[in-house]
Amino acid sequence: MTDKDKYTYSGTFTGSQFGGPGSHFTQNVTTSGQPADPNLVQLQALLADLMARVAAHSTEIDHPERAGRDAAELLAEAARPVAERDTGRLADAFRRLRDRLRPIADLADSLSKLADLLTKFLPS
Repeated sequence: MTDKDKYTYSGTFTGSQFGGPGSHFTQNVTTSGQPADPNLVQLQALLADLMARVAAHSTEIDHPERAGRDAAELLAEAARPVAERDTGRLADAFRRLRDRLRPIADLADSLSKLADLLTKFLPS
């Protein structure tokens, strides 16, 4: 892969997202003057780390851009107010992400930490 084959996407994403080989995902979450939820900050960091690993292994993953969409959906849903959060959608996005990345063994640690943290976004 050459430098011209690398893609970087940054910003707020809605709907389907597409990227090429070597692309990686960056999601920026901002709040309107409210202190950031430490769990959400940690989730954002874990997803950023996970997507950096996905980018490094993009040739080993079928449709790595779909993993980016799943990660974006996880973050967007977790960032919603608790009363508006769709926990089914959160769980489905994680399941899809986990299934897409299963072939990559060194991602297991990131996925495990992500799963543990996501339980904090689900009702007791």
